[in-house]
Amino acid sequence: MPLRIRVKNLNKRRRINYKSIEKVALHVIRSFKKADALVDITFLSNGRIKTLNGKYMHRNKPTDVISFSLEEKSPLAKKRLVGDIYISSDMADSNARRFNTSFHKELALYVVHGVLHVLGFGDKTKKEKIRIRKLEEKFLTKASNL
Repeated sequence: MPLRIRVKNLNKRRRINYKSIEKVALHVIRSFKKADALVDITFLSNGRIKTLNGKYMHRNKPTDVISFSLEEKSPLAKKRLVGDIYISSDMADSNARRFNTSFHKELALYVVHGVLHVLGFGDKTKKEKIRIRKLEEKFLTKASNL
């Protein structure tokens, strides 16, 4: 199966450029030589992401990104990248204003961050945080040209 990104917007208060989101996600995945992937990216309100964060991360507050990674084995025993990424477009909007950046750039950051998690990069330790931040910077620089 080829690379496939599915984007859904369940937060009707925020408009999402689906093609731009797909391009950013595909760029990150292709950079890691993944040819077989299915990643769903869903945009939610702060209320909906707070519910997910409480249920799965045991934190009773909204967050910017939640990612779930599942690796499937195809019948030919090739690893298939499969993941779900949930993004609070409300948080992206408020953080874009807070950090004096655009809504589009903030969304791109969250997409890159979520895809990196699906690819297996963590951010729990100081070393992991440094690595994931460097990768985010690298991909965000390139994302502005997509």
